[in-house]
Amino acid sequence: MSTPLKKVVDDQLDASGMAAEELSDDDARYVADGVRRMLSSLKARRAWEKHIGPILTHKQTLEVTGWSKQALSQGVRDNRVLRLTAADGTAGYWSDGFTETAAGYRPIAGIKNVLGAWAHADVEPWTIASWMSSAQPELDGRTPRQALLDGDSADVEKLARQASERLAS
Repeated sequence: MSTPLKKVVDDQLDASGMAAEELSDDDARYVADGVRRMLSSLKARRAWEKHIGPILTHKQTLEVTGWSKQALSQGVRDNRVLRLTAADGTAGYWSDGFTETAAGYRPIAGIKNVLGAWAHADVEPWTIASWMSSAQPELDGRTPRQALLDGDSADVEKLARQASERLAS
């Protein structure tokens, strides 16, 4: 299902009761700047999602895993789940770090050691998600995510340590 952007904006204007509001030049610039920032953020999110897969909200992650808030927080602390923080401070979760099982979505087998290999490097989680989603020649052109799914966790962990050491130095 999709919704035209104009409808979303119109609905929000109607809901705010400001649809017919007359704006001063300063207010018009303020609103225009806000809309430009929002559209820029939307374009950036779409570009990231095209590369790394969908970014789940906190609520969506709890729903697909069936976990409690505490269990999700523990998953992040244990390097089983990759939390991504947007420029505006909102948190999301890398959906491709999960795989579907009979018990719901669970972290991919072996991901804990791979994410742990990045722990000493001062890199953004976005960099890790990008690396996990990028074909690597050392993995025969597969992404680290695919190699984990294929059961090659030792190779992915070794490659993650090498990559994180290069970025840390």
